[in-house]
Amino acid sequence: MRNRAPFNLTLPLNIWNALLALFSIMGTVMLFPEFIGTIQNNGFQASYCKVYGFTKGSNGFWGWLFIVSKLFELADTVFLVLRKKPLMFLHWYHHILTLIYAFYSYPHTPGFNRWGIFMNFFVHAFMYSYYFLCSMKMRIPRRVAMFITSLQILQFVLSVLILAHLGILIYVRKVDCDFDDSIFKLALFMDITYLILFVNFFCKAYVFGGGKSKYKIDKKKQ
Repeated sequence: MRNRAPFNLTLPLNIWNALLALFSIMGTVMLFPEFIGTIQNNGFQASYCKVYGFTKGSNGFWGWLFIVSKLFELADTVFLVLRKKPLMFLHWYHHILTLIYAFYSYPHTPGFNRWGIFMNFFVHAFMYSYYFLCSMKMRIPRRVAMFITSLQILQFVLSVLILAHLGILIYVRKVDCDFDDSIFKLALFMDITYLILFVNFFCKAYVFGGGKSKYKIDKKKQ
């Protein structure tokens, strides 16, 4: 494999990125009514404290699809390996840990998964649409890649803040939430490490590297 020329997988990669972009857009659209409705009807705090109807009906179905999709997203790594692209620690760590968390938390879905799943669909809608355009050899302004990475960082900042407040509600104020201690600790560990790694990625790609380093987001999928 080491001496083999990289596989030309342009067409499969185009199709793959297009499918994941469409899937993420649909997930965002389908979960948005319940997401925003829970905040409007029950309050911001309740949206990550209580499950309510998040696991029922179409929301439950799309939540299940989200879990299963984390298995299929491992194909991203297969494409990188077969095309002999750099396999960054951030890439495989993020995929593996998210997969573990998704399946571990699914049987006892906590209220804060509403935020995690919706934000992941939302960010991936932009990310895989961008990857699709890159795989089509379209020239995309560098600021688009910076925007997507910034969006990912914002996702983890919000996640850490929500989990920190939830920890205060549970352990200090003794509020009754739909909650599992081990899932909470895994989520907090996961999001803190993601935040550190993505900030480091951003600095190397767009600050210290001046946007010309090998860490640019568009190099990962082209």
